[in-house]
Amino acid sequence: MQKFILIRGHQGSGKSTFAEQKIAEFKKEFPNGEIVHIENDKLLIDENGVYHWTSKRVEQAIKINDETMKTAFKKAKENPSLDMLIVNSNTNQKSSSCIHLLQSARKKGLVTEIYRLHNFFDNVHNVKRADVLSAYVKLNNNQLRDEIHIEPIRPMSDDIKSDIEKMSQFDNKKELPFDENRQSYISDEYLKYGKRNFIIKQSKTYPELFVLKYKRDVFFNNTFDNALLEMRGLVLDKYNNIIVRPFKKVFNYSERIAKKSKYPISIDDNHLVDAVLKVNGFLGVCTYVALDETHPSYHASFNHQVLYSTTGSLDSDFAKMNKAHCEKYEPLFKQYPNHTFLFEITDEKDVHIIKEVFGETLIGIIDVASGRQFDENELNAIADKFNAEQNAIGSGITITRPQMIKSIAFGELKALLKTVEHEGFMVFDNASKEMLFKLKSPYYLISKFLGRSNATNLGRKLDKRNVDEEYYPLIDYIKDNKEKFNQLSELNKIAFIQEFLGRL
Repeated sequence: MQKFILIRGHQGSGKSTFAEQKIAEFKKEFPNGEIVHIENDKLLIDENGVYHWTSKRVEQAIKINDETMKTAFKKAKENPSLDMLIVNSNTNQKSSSCIHLLQSARKKGLVTEIYRLHNFFDNVHNVKRADVLSAYVKLNNNQLRDEIHIEPIRPMSDDIKSDIEKMSQFDNKKELPFDENRQSYISDEYLKYGKRNFIIKQSKTYPELFVLKYKRDVFFNNTFDNALLEMRGLVLDKYNNIIVRPFKKVFNYSERIAKKSKYPISIDDNHLVDAVLKVNGFLGVCTYVALDETHPSYHASFNHQVLYSTTGSLDSDFAKMNKAHCEKYEPLFKQYPNHTFLFEITDEKDVHIIKEVFGETLIGIIDVASGRQFDENELNAIADKFNAEQNAIGSGITITRPQMIKSIAFGELKALLKTVEHEGFMVFDNASKEMLFKLKSPYYLISKFLGRSNATNLGRKLDKRNVDEEYYPLIDYIKDNKEKFNQLSELNKIAFIQEFLGRL
């Protein structure tokens, strides 16, 4: 007998104990059989029996166990008369990963069984309650067809059931209550119950601050909601007050007109828009914090400091690069306390597809308290005033603003887009000044996509998990024309892609 058992369950569901039960059953029937037990947590226990969790140790454990799994499957296939049991008792939350393991086992000739556990024991590794419940909800949303649900010995309590119901309410939900005090969809309730959709990272530089960033799988699963749109490096203090407020997520035009878009747009070719040239760099976020005595974080170390961050960190090398570029503008930041200044940063250490002059370009200012985004005319006026002041004292410091096309018909802008050799435009409604979408040029899209593609990696790049969201419409288009696309040669596939990207 050769069998592969996949056990699924949240932290504290009893996976290890259940695995040992299955192993004991197999040993009783096949006393000379070989047992391979895969569980990442087992590799996080040191020689003294102490559990040590770090992201690096987890990565190493996953890598070791993946190799152990492959070796075990291979041995089973090469020795069909060998009695063998392979048990995987990780949380196994992703259905796609589980299906891959099960298919691999079946191809090697193993019998497969899938078990889902529902116990709620105290988890021995002190995983936070919110993370445990998030795992439970994720497993519920990623059920497998043949999994066997085991009746719990320790069922969930009424308060756990209530919390799970609240967490489930935030699944794939666009309409959320708006917090008037914060002027944000990121409410205390969302922070508590919607956590499985975003990452909250404590700053090393300022431990009282936390950076919010939506998870990458929100992209390719299309699970954005109004709160997640705000999580592009938004910074909270420990009281959940917003301290840094960058741009909200801005979709590409191709994403907003895609058939499955959750934020669709319909815009006529005659509609007047303003277009701001998009510089090809990374986002630098700068905020001078000046909290008054009534604010709970008044005595925090970050008060009366300029915070330099990016879309995901206050501590990364990119955050440091941002500071190196922008600290010369601190006099301006201090004129606008509690306002987030946003720059497009181009640096020789971070070369992009489009060649740009290295430096920093002011692209936005947002009032942290209200969320109001300054329009392009206001930005121009602030930059002009600052430059005039600096010129008067001979500092040599100037603020650069991107080129702008005002009051152009959208159809004309799309025609122009096909001729430019830069990244594209940020597009605003000419009347309301609302930011509508990013419009990427065919030159940029084709250069970026094909510049790193070849016959061996083209298929991998057509997986949403491996590319930026601006290519998702392309991937959907290829899937809709899969039969035709698969019959093309590699060169014709590239031409097929170029033709589609050129139409956007």
